[in-house]
Amino acid sequence: MMFLSDNDLALFSGVGEFLIILGLTGVVTLFISRSGRPIQDWSLGLLFALMAASGGALIWRTDELGKADRDLLPDQQAALSHAISQFPGAKVEVFTNRSDREAHALALKIVDAIKVGSGVMPDFFDDTFSPALGVVFIFSDKNTDLRDKFTDKVGRRLMAARIVLIDGRMPELSENTVRIVVGQKP
Repeated sequence: MMFLSDNDLALFSGVGEFLIILGLTGVVTLFISRSGRPIQDWSLGLLFALMAASGGALIWRTDELGKADRDLLPDQQAALSHAISQFPGAKVEVFTNRSDREAHALALKIVDAIKVGSGVMPDFFDDTFSPALGVVFIFSDKNTDLRDKFTDKVGRRLMAARIVLIDGRMPELSENTVRIVVGQKP
């Protein structure tokens, strides 16, 4: 499933509305003013009707994409597991909010990938309030090397799955700890 930001969806929705307005205006104009050329009137009427229909279809599709859940396909989950296996010394914690079903389901898939990749069940907290949007990697200030490599390897796998990713720092985190916060869909 392709991820589009709210701005992209708003742009496509606006284009759809424009096509509907243009198409309907053209159809109404053809009914008001007849040119005396039936083939031209018929072809323009068809063109304007197709414009309006395609605008409606574009709005419907952007609405469906906006409602789509983030997900990891099995091959994406396997690639994520492989990327995580390259960090055997890292302790991983996963945080999410149980009340957000979509974020909770994504967090469980990430936990499964971590378990397969590292061989260890990560600490999982699903009763925390998560104001974060998307998936956030949080590292200790001391772990710049881990931060760069983990974000590059693991973060790329999540971005390939069209899951929004942000990273941050938290000084009180212990060394070699990666906190993954799975928040609501942006």
